[in-house]
Amino acid sequence: MTIFAWMNDWQMSARLAKLSTTYSYELIFCESLIDLPVANSQILMIVDMGNGQKEDLEQIQLIGNDSSIFIIGYAQLINGEQMKYFKECGCDMVLRRNKLLKNLESILKKINNAD
Repeated sequence: MTIFAWMNDWQMSARLAKLSTTYSYELIFCESLIDLPVANSQILMIVDMGNGQKEDLEQIQLIGNDSSIFIIGYAQLINGEQMKYFKECGCDMVLRRNKLLKNLESILKKINNAD
């Protein structure tokens, strides 16, 4: 599995790096969603939605149209309206940051085994 991480979150980045080493996931940190590299395996994208600008959300929506990419969006705080909006923008799963950090390992295993 290839994981694309688009975030400015050091704690989440460190957790992803540790899990990618432990479970041999390919981890690629992206500065932009415009030119995503081609992956040779299942693709998971983890996106920090907390700082999302309108242009960023539009890019996520375009990427979300590709059914081979599973997108997890997260933010520090999410209310019901934001959750609905992020899903409309293309996120397959939307979580609060603390829930994603706590459950990241099991989420990655489930997504990887679903393929």
